[in-house]
Amino acid sequence: MEAPVVQADVDVGARRMSAMLPVYIGTIFLSAFLLFGIQPMFAKMVLPKLGGSPAVWSTAMVFFQAILLAGYAYAHWLVRRFSVRRAALIHIALMIVVVATSLPIGIAAGFERPPQQGEFAWLLLLFAASVGLPFFAVSANGPLLQAWFARTGHAHARDPYFLYAASNIGSFLALLAYPFAVEPALRLATQASAWAWGFGLLLAGITACAGLCVGSAAGTRDTAPLMAEPIPAGRKLHWLFLAFVPSGLLVAVTAHISTDVAAGPLLWVAPLALFLLTFVIVFQRKPLLRHGWMLNAQLLLVLCYMASMVFNLRLGWGSELVLHLSILSVTAMVAHGELARLRPSAAQLTSFYLWMSFGGVLGGVFAALLAPLLFNSVAEYPLLVVAGMLCRPGFTSVRPSRRQGAALACLAVVAMTALIARETTRTDMVRSFFGVHRITEMQAGRFRVLSHGSTIHGAQRLRQDDGTPVSGRPEPLTYYFTGGGIADGIDSVRQARGGTLGAVAAIGVGTGSLACQARTGEDWRFYEIDPAVIGIATDPARFSFFSACAPKPTFVIGDARLTLGDASNGSLDLIVVDAFSSDAIPVHLLTSEALALYMRKLKPDGAVLLHISNRNMELQSVVRATAAGQGLTTWINSPVRTEADLQALKTAPSVAVVTRPGVDPGPVVKGWKQQVGPGTTRPWSDDYADIVGAIWRQLSPK
Repeated sequence: MEAPVVQADVDVGARRMSAMLPVYIGTIFLSAFLLFGIQPMFAKMVLPKLGGSPAVWSTAMVFFQAILLAGYAYAHWLVRRFSVRRAALIHIALMIVVVATSLPIGIAAGFERPPQQGEFAWLLLLFAASVGLPFFAVSANGPLLQAWFARTGHAHARDPYFLYAASNIGSFLALLAYPFAVEPALRLATQASAWAWGFGLLLAGITACAGLCVGSAAGTRDTAPLMAEPIPAGRKLHWLFLAFVPSGLLVAVTAHISTDVAAGPLLWVAPLALFLLTFVIVFQRKPLLRHGWMLNAQLLLVLCYMASMVFNLRLGWGSELVLHLSILSVTAMVAHGELARLRPSAAQLTSFYLWMSFGGVLGGVFAALLAPLLFNSVAEYPLLVVAGMLCRPGFTSVRPSRRQGAALACLAVVAMTALIARETTRTDMVRSFFGVHRITEMQAGRFRVLSHGSTIHGAQRLRQDDGTPVSGRPEPLTYYFTGGGIADGIDSVRQARGGTLGAVAAIGVGTGSLACQARTGEDWRFYEIDPAVIGIATDPARFSFFSACAPKPTFVIGDARLTLGDASNGSLDLIVVDAFSSDAIPVHLLTSEALALYMRKLKPDGAVLLHISNRNMELQSVVRATAAGQGLTTWINSPVRTEADLQALKTAPSVAVVTRPGVDPGPVVKGWKQQVGPGTTRPWSDDYADIVGAIWRQLSPK
C-alpha cells in the first residue's frame, strides 16, 4: 500500500528537479539584467548635474563596483553563517525593505546642486543615497543563487560556474538594450517604473529558488552553513591582480572614448558590454575563443598602440574606437581567462567572487579617483596596458613554449614604461575632474593651442609668418575668428539691438576668445563648470584674450543649467552656448528644458546662439526640432571652410541662432537658412536624447 506514495514522492522530486534549472537560470538572468540596466539609467539621470562630464560615468562605475563588492561580501556571509532557509529569509526581508523604501529609482532629496569642489565625493554620496540599497540587494543574488544551486543535488550542481556565464549574458543584453531600445523608446520616469516592476518579479524568483533548494533532497539533508578549506594568500592576491587590471582599463578606455563623442549611455555601455562578454566566453565549459589566440592578439594590439603613441598617429575616430575597444577586450580575455583557469571548487565560490570583486573595485578606484590626482596626463591608460601584459601566464610559467611570448611581452613592457615616463614628465597639461587640458605650440611656435581630448578648444597667434612676435590686441582664431559663424551671429544680434548689447551670458570659457567679442558698455558674464579652465584662460603667460580684451571678467562657476537659473528672468540680451568636452557636446544644454530656461532668462527680443560643430554627431536637425517643439524660430549658417583659413587655424563653425517668433535676429543671420517646421528628428529632452541617431545621420551620405 506504500508503493504509490513512494512513487508519488519520486515523481514530485523529479518534477521539482526538472523545473529547478530553468528557474535558477531565469532568476539569475533577470537579476543581472536589472543590475546592469540600472547603471546607465541612473547615470543618465545624474549627468546634467555635472555638465555632462565623462567623469560621471567613471565615478558611477567605481560606486557600482564598490557596492558589488559589498553585495558579494554579504552573500559570502550568508552562505558561511546561515542555513539556506535562514539566509533566504534574511535576503527576502532585505528585498522587501527595498520595495517599501527605495522604489521607484530617482534623485535623492538634498542633491539638487553639486558643490564647486569635491565633485567625486558629492557624486558618490548621491549614488549611495539614491540607488545604494537597491543595487546592493540585487548584486548579492549572483553568488547567492550559485551557492544555493550547488547544494540542490542537481546533475549540474557540482560546477555551478556555468550560471555565471548566464548572469553575464543578462548583463550584456541589458547594456545592449539600453542605448538601442530602452533609451530611444522610454522616458526616464517610465524606465524607473519598469525597473521597479522587474525588481518585484525578481523577488518572486528569489523566493522560488530558495524554496526549490530547501525542498530538494540534497537541500533537506544539508541546510547547515557551508564550510570549505582555506585558500592560500598568494592565490587570492593573484585573483585580485587579474581582476584589477581589466577593471581599471575599462574605466580608462570608457573615459577616453566618451570624451571625444558624447558622455551618454551608448559609449558607456559598449566597453562595459564587451568587458562582460569576456566573462561569458571564458567561463563556458568549452570557450569559443582559444586562450592562445588572445595571447597573440594582445601582443599585436600592444605593438599597434605603441606605434600610435611613438608616431602620434591620427587614425580617425572609427579606427581609434576599434583599437581601444580591441585593447580592452583582448586584455580582459587574457586576464579573465586566467581567472577562469584558476577558479576554485564550488565550495569556495563566494570567496572567489569576493576577491575578484575586490580587485575590480581597486582597479576602478585607481583609474577614476587616484589617477587624476597622481598624473597630469591620462597615464593610467598605458600603465594598465602594461599591467595587462603582466597578466599573461608566460610570466609565471617555465614551459619553453611560453618563453618566447614572455620575452616579447617583457620588451613591450619596457618600451611602454619608457613612453609613459616621457608623457608624465610633461608640464603643459592640467588635469581636473572634467579631463586633461593640454597647452601646446604648433607650426614652429607660431600658434599656441588649448586641446581637450582630440579637439582644439582655442588658439592664439604668437608669431607672424616671418617669425616676428605678435603685438597688440590678440586675434580670435579657431571657431571664433572674425567672419566666422560665432562672431557673425553675435554681431548680427548686436546690430539688431541698435549696435550695443546689454547683458550677455557666455557658457564655456576655453581660451577666453569670446572675451574679445565684447564691446564697451556691454556686461558679459562667463559661465564655466571647470575652474581649471578659468585658470588657464586668465593666465597671460598662456593666453592673453582676457587680459587684453576683458581684464576684469565676471565668472560664474558651476554647471550652466544650474547657475544660469540664478540670473534674473528677462535680463539677458544674448546667451552664447559654447560648452564642449573634447568634441562632445553636453547633451543637457540642447534639450527642451534647456531652451525653456534660456528663453526665461532672455528679454522678449533676446536670442540664444548655439555652437553645434561636431565631427561625430549631426546636431542641426536636433536644434531645429527641439526649438520648434518650444514654438521658437531657428536660423542655421552654412559654414564655408577654405584651405587658407585652416592654415591660419580658422575653423568655420556650425552655428544656430534661436529666438522667439517674430524677433529680428539681425542682418547677417537673416541670410542664414531659416528652419521651417520641426523636421523629421524627434526633439531632445532631459528624458530623451537619441545619440545613436545623431551619429548615424553624421555618417550617412549627404
